[in-house]
Amino acid sequence: MSNKKKILILIEWFSPGFKAGGPIQSCVNMCLALQQAYEIFVLTTDTDHGETLPYQCIATNKWIQNDALGVEVYYAQKATLSARQIKKIIADVQPDFVYLNLLFSPHFVLYPLWLKLVGKLSAQVIVCPRGCLYNSALSLKFYKKKPLLLLYKWLGVHKLIRFHATNTREEKAILQYFQGSTVITANNFPNIQQHPFVTCNKQAGNLTCIFVARLVPIKNLLYLLKALMTVKADVTLTIAGPAEDEVYWETCKQQIAQLPSNIQCSYIGPQANNQLHQLLLHNHLFILPTAGENFGHAIIEALLAGRPVLISDQTPWLNLAEQHVGWHLPLNNTTDFAAVIEEVAGYNQDAFDNIAKNSWQYAHNFSQDTNLIKPYLQLFS
Repeated sequence: MSNKKKILILIEWFSPGFKAGGPIQSCVNMCLALQQAYEIFVLTTDTDHGETLPYQCIATNKWIQNDALGVEVYYAQKATLSARQIKKIIADVQPDFVYLNLLFSPHFVLYPLWLKLVGKLSAQVIVCPRGCLYNSALSLKFYKKKPLLLLYKWLGVHKLIRFHATNTREEKAILQYFQGSTVITANNFPNIQQHPFVTCNKQAGNLTCIFVARLVPIKNLLYLLKALMTVKADVTLTIAGPAEDEVYWETCKQQIAQLPSNIQCSYIGPQANNQLHQLLLHNHLFILPTAGENFGHAIIEALLAGRPVLISDQTPWLNLAEQHVGWHLPLNNTTDFAAVIEEVAGYNQDAFDNIAKNSWQYAHNFSQDTNLIKPYLQLFS
């Protein structure tokens, strides 16, 4: 009989899913980091984000031991999932902590919060908004989100729970909407399984770069494409990610058709997390001019692969130029992004190897930071 305290994580999408992006990887990495200290259970659905067909060869509506993560996972059938089923699963696990992700999921956030509110959930409830309270995220379908935020506040739900902020910016956002809340800030865990450094051929005047993200306005692919319009160097851009917003993707394709002949662009669709490393190795530069990122797992994955990053200043990854591992730039105009792309295109092999090795070492130091776990022990105490 284990004496470890139990954590029940509720998240709508989980491994092997990957199309919901960062929240999945955040929870996977958290499970890996905390498996020795806690007994962890994950309640999720049997279907990836944006899909109608369930995962193949995964048993549903029963607990499955995931030895790789050191956790037990319950893949509920999405089509038949009910509040009663969630209530029974929570009662069966008898967790010490119930950990909720994001803010607006009816089954995986609203219902557990209601159970806590009416006194039918004794466990400590922890909510991680994962960027949902940033202005860039709230601006999307705000007409739906605002009433729920007002309801949370009116009911005083925030007084019964504990918030997990993954950086100081998110902590400020939480306290802006829920004054007086208990907020514990603990950085997301990165992938700690780093491969040895590997370079790739780099000739001055040529550049291969990659954009990895869901194809939605907040990730800002269109901004990158417009920046490329003025670049004179020979550039090859690979775009990877699910076309979640078809109207936005259609606009991007129209912009791609207008790119000058020195810019080659290809779309390879959504890629599983275990395919990302090899993709990154075939490129010189990772680019993500995002309008808002809570953590940016693809960013740290690029650095772990030894590839510099060109990103916006709307992420936690700052002071990149000082570390000589990349650039974080404001989104005032595309000129600065284009200038950096031209600069990196001009690198010869030695210049590229220098910044690539710095990027690998920077990510290595971050991923091996033993202090990352300390605030989690406070969060789950």
